[in-house]
Amino acid sequence: MRIGFIIVALALGACTQQPATYAPDVERNFMSACENQGSANALCACVWDKIEANITPGDFASLEIMPGPQREAHPLTAQISGYVADCNADLMPHIEPGEDDPVPGP
Repeated sequence: MRIGFIIVALALGACTQQPATYAPDVERNFMSACENQGSANALCACVWDKIEANITPGDFASLEIMPGPQREAHPLTAQISGYVADCNADLMPHIEPGEDDPVPGP
């Protein structure tokens, strides 16, 4: 999954102040930008939950105002990309070793 939606979401979702909690519009903007990039709502919600739990609003806002190359090289961008990978893995159906592929329905 590309991290393009993350950069767009950061640009739309964060503000320049250092708030103690995320404002509702930050989540709304993140979700909108994420889904507009073609990601499923469940993936976007999972990534947002991880961001909200692990990244302070101030750090998220600071990341947003960084120039593109600096933002892409920043450790938080890699951390968020890891959330995307984790959420993708969590949302994929798991097949136990030795199980056959599920038979499609009628």
